[in-house]
Amino acid sequence: MELVRIGLRGPSSASSPCDGADDDWESEDAAGVATQSNLRQIAFYGKGGIGKSTTVANLSASLAIGGRKVLQVGCDPKHDSSRPFWNGRRPPTIMDMLKLNGHGGSQAQYVFDSPVGVSYMEVGGPEPGVGCAGRGMLKMFEVLDETNLLHSGFDTVIYDVLGDVVCGGFAAPLKSGRASDVYIVTSGEFMALFAANNICRSIATHGERQHVRLGGIILNSRQVRNEEKIVSTFAERVGGRVVAVLPRSPLIAEAERVRRTLVETFPDSPEAEGYRNLARDIRDNPVVVTPKVLDDDELEEMYYEALDA
Repeated sequence: MELVRIGLRGPSSASSPCDGADDDWESEDAAGVATQSNLRQIAFYGKGGIGKSTTVANLSASLAIGGRKVLQVGCDPKHDSSRPFWNGRRPPTIMDMLKLNGHGGSQAQYVFDSPVGVSYMEVGGPEPGVGCAGRGMLKMFEVLDETNLLHSGFDTVIYDVLGDVVCGGFAAPLKSGRASDVYIVTSGEFMALFAANNICRSIATHGERQHVRLGGIILNSRQVRNEEKIVSTFAERVGGRVVAVLPRSPLIAEAERVRRTLVETFPDSPEAEGYRNLARDIRDNPVVVTPKVLDDDELEEMYYEALDA
């Protein structure tokens, strides 16, 4: 299997604010708006800090440059998924606007456009330590439906989703059937793969009923020993495939410093071409699977065998 490779230069019983969040999603319309034949909805998951949002922003930009009408939805309470598109001005979040104006707003109150052609919105969430951030996902889907946003000419919607799918709210794109394909961003670090395995578990749990599948695994390198071997072995064991290997590159930090994506800032670089290749693979990907899940002992055994191979 050929990998898309970007060239280099030079982890109680008491009640919780989230209690009942899972129940909110059981009543979600499984078909949602995914019945719109020309609309593809994709969710990206991964351990916090793994580089998922950087990957998503460069993917969105690559798709937009290639002629796609892309809506990127940042689902992290930090509301920084779309940071490369802000041009220095932080947009209000869905939760900000609902708090200020209530429901009934227009599309223009929630959606912003970047110079590269990506439309974007940020869910936001409560202040740290207050409330349930996952419930913002429910509000986001309400806004999408109320404004008829997903019937406004978009052909690709990308959800950039927080973390390990522990909270039922953050599993909403899977549980509701909104996202048909899921991509996991990981490194060769054990806890990143632990999170990836949890995400596979959620896909396997909800996939058959909601027609959600694993599209592939993206290795965002942390230069762990035998990293490609570790991640490719994990992908094989869960029945998926590695769709890209993204080595560490100083150009990413340089682009972030000027608040733009790498594909805009260094369009002729091997890294930019790698992101464009990844965009083409995801755009045309016919290979989606219901993943297998490793138990904790199997995951740990696999990891250290591959690490020491």
